[in-house]
Amino acid sequence: MDSYLSAARDLVVEGMRESRIALSPDLEFHLAATLARYMHRPLRPDQLTLRLMDAARGRAPRSESRRIGDDCLISCAFFEARLTRHGGTIVHYAGLGQTAYAVAGMPDVAQGFPEMLDVLQASRPAPPRRLI
Repeated sequence: MDSYLSAARDLVVEGMRESRIALSPDLEFHLAATLARYMHRPLRPDQLTLRLMDAARGRAPRSESRRIGDDCLISCAFFEARLTRHGGTIVHYAGLGQTAYAVAGMPDVAQGFPEMLDVLQASRPAPPRRLI
């Protein structure tokens, strides 16, 4: 996990530099740890709204709310087309992620969601240019 965390931290630092956003040390660590987790664990971006509704009703462990927030954060940053192909918007899923973190008892992470998303989006490599 250390090599994943190191690689994830490098991406976060690059994203902060590119976006000119200085995350707090806690948000920087949360973002790097979340990214590292998804480097070796599958993402579950399907039925995020229904999953959060179940979690908010107490039908899921509190850790599920955090997982939903993490899924929203990574999905909004890297898999926008997958989230929006059935008519959803990134604004909806970003709000859903913030709500999920709040339900999980992570208000600072919920409040920092937009900045973390901007950092992740800035860390994405540019698409390859076509030569022809």
